[in-house]
Amino acid sequence: MIIRDVSLDDVPELTTLIDAQESSVDPRHKPASHAWAADLIRGHFETTRNQVWCDENGRILAWASMQPDDHRERIEIELFRQPGFASLSDVWAWCLDVAERDFPGWVIWPTANHLDPELAEVFGTTGFQPLRRYHLLTRPLENEQFPALPVGYSIDSVRSDADFAEWHAAHQDSFSQHFGFTPRPAEQWITHFREGESIDAEGRFLLRVDGRVAGFVICTDFNAHENGGYVDLLGVRHEFQGRGLGELLLRWAFAHSAKRGFTAIDLSVDTGNTSGALQLYTKLGFTIMSEFHLYARP
Repeated sequence: MIIRDVSLDDVPELTTLIDAQESSVDPRHKPASHAWAADLIRGHFETTRNQVWCDENGRILAWASMQPDDHRERIEIELFRQPGFASLSDVWAWCLDVAERDFPGWVIWPTANHLDPELAEVFGTTGFQPLRRYHLLTRPLENEQFPALPVGYSIDSVRSDADFAEWHAAHQDSFSQHFGFTPRPAEQWITHFREGESIDAEGRFLLRVDGRVAGFVICTDFNAHENGGYVDLLGVRHEFQGRGLGELLLRWAFAHSAKRGFTAIDLSVDTGNTSGALQLYTKLGFTIMSEFHLYARP
């Protein structure tokens, strides 16, 4: 077995690896984008760790991606392998060894498709249990139109440094009561969202009410390879909640994605979110495509 680090040259093969794993357990899996693999290699944070396990011919059989977040002292982990790979527990052991050696005391959060019993068993044997459930939702797009805006409302693209600063402030407020949230400095946060692999520069919108930023919706090209849109972030400041602004922003995202020729739009939701997001998505025609579980030690 050959064990090595990864590079962006591995993106096509790693994308195929993601598909091999997910399609083997989940019949509704959509083909992965190169952005999924590229973003993990580049890292969500500065200290990302990526390792692959290869056969004697160099073919990648498994991949562990660790995303340590020094601001939260938390490590997010994703594991992928070819169906039938016999050393999954060794890959997971490597992750735990790295965490113990380099990030002692940090919280460890691996995720897995809920239809993947092998990963669930590997996590379970080391004391990890499901902590949170996330649904990946999808909705068809047809003749979507940009909604009319009430007097005093405006929706504009995020373009200037001032726009990014206002987006950051609105995000920190609207997500402040969400599970796992920790405030993040503006410079670090803005840099992360300026440099993502799947950025749709024309799909980042701020909603202003009487000149004040009340909410935002962020679309990405995560599903563009499948002719689909993707809502990456949606938030409404607490003082503006309860006015239907979340629905207004979503319908704006529908129209933006349809205008680009996309035939469907997806998003992910924390099923434990108490803001009513899941109910809103169901109301607007989203259906469940797959489910992922977040694991943690009690």
